[in-house]
Amino acid sequence: MKNQVLLFLLAFSLQVTAQEHLVSGVVTDATNTPIPGVNVMVKGTSKGTQTNFDGQYSIVAQKDQTLVFSFIGFETLEVKIGESKTVDVQMEESHEALEEVVIMGYATKKSERSLSYAVSDVLGGSVAGVSVTKEGDSKVYGNYRSGTLTAGEINDIENFGEWQEIIREKEFQKIKEDWGFHLENKLIVTVKDKNGKGVNNAKVSLYSANEHANTPEMTTKTDVFGKSILFKDVECNANSDYYYVQVVHNDKLFGKKIKSNVKEVVFSTEDLSSCNNLDIMFTIDATGSMGDEMEYLKEELKDIIGRIDNTVGEKRIAMTFYRDQGDEYVVKDFDFTSNLNEAQMNLNKQYAGGGGDYEEAVEKAMKIAMSKSWNENARARLMFLLLDAPPHLTEENIETIHQQIKIAQKEGIKIIPVVASGADKTVEMLMRFFSISTNGTYVFLTDDSGVGNPHLKPTTSKYEVEKLNDLIVRLIKKYANA
Repeated sequence: MKNQVLLFLLAFSLQVTAQEHLVSGVVTDATNTPIPGVNVMVKGTSKGTQTNFDGQYSIVAQKDQTLVFSFIGFETLEVKIGESKTVDVQMEESHEALEEVVIMGYATKKSERSLSYAVSDVLGGSVAGVSVTKEGDSKVYGNYRSGTLTAGEINDIENFGEWQEIIREKEFQKIKEDWGFHLENKLIVTVKDKNGKGVNNAKVSLYSANEHANTPEMTTKTDVFGKSILFKDVECNANSDYYYVQVVHNDKLFGKKIKSNVKEVVFSTEDLSSCNNLDIMFTIDATGSMGDEMEYLKEELKDIIGRIDNTVGEKRIAMTFYRDQGDEYVVKDFDFTSNLNEAQMNLNKQYAGGGGDYEEAVEKAMKIAMSKSWNENARARLMFLLLDAPPHLTEENIETIHQQIKIAQKEGIKIIPVVASGADKTVEMLMRFFSISTNGTYVFLTDDSGVGNPHLKPTTSKYEVEKLNDLIVRLIKKYANA
């Protein structure tokens, strides 16, 4: 009987797979001008994509399913797929006023504005011949507005007691064991100069005092405040009675032997000038599931890059976009540049597409991001990881992720995840592991903006809602001590 059930399920699965096929097409307006950025969803599912700059899209679906085409300023259109593998559609402009949500503090208000330009003027996410207008601190670029997306932050390092309680909850035990993270035994190491000022970029290593323990449990760098956070159980629950803390700075070696219950260690060294450079990497999931928020994220990041230029000294921007195996690309990367206009142009050319299953190639994007030309002497190295799905859970991917986390720790790169709509608890907990492991913080989008699909409620006792662009600029200034 059991074998018969298995055979039935296999036959049913093969039948469903056989019904699926790749549907592609072009979306245009009434003048036959291609419309980029149109959301294309399979009705009744979470499967979706966006049109590219030429209005083209492709998506896997079944012949009895319906495609839903939606875009700001146009009437939503539903088309039954049927036997056709090509579905071209022409969308009609909506003559109704557009309703927007503008965040004011922690409350919201609604405002209306008419669509005052043809969407056929949209070129790569911006609007040709339309000047930028302002409402408060928000800027309007085409159909999208920076300062729209809302977010919260959970800093588990600063609220470590709550994190220790969360990680022991039964529902998170499997996630912890699946991915091999623990992070419950924290050690703060501070390196100061003779004037009590924090020393940046000092190398700090933690060794177990157990016999034959020649490899450090963890190695990292001090931040601009002279602090580094290490974990005695970064990858396992095994503990030693004693540990050695080693600091290397300016070719000098300092060390202390500590008991396992010691929570903080301080070292002093001579006063040294620090570098004023700042490296920022944006690593972004560009699969179709990000389509509901991708264009808004682009405008938020363009606004952030522009504001960094005015608030921080020397800075460089790098970008890594990723999808998954079988997509148009797996990873597309742009190395660090001090030309912020170039960075904004690279960002403006990106769009969401591909995917198809839940997990994406996060580990490959991290590997590329860590391999870029990070400045080892920069006052801060920050990697913002924007995503809504985890990597595929395989032994190889787990190993790759742990390797990249070790590189980030060793190079003093803080990983700051920004989790979008559609994420589940595995994504939340895994990203919180990423941020804690690298002395970063965890950021998540919220429903307060009214943009995108529903957002996961974080596991925390409290958080404040901010505009995403303000939050990220605040974090950049915080970690750069600007």
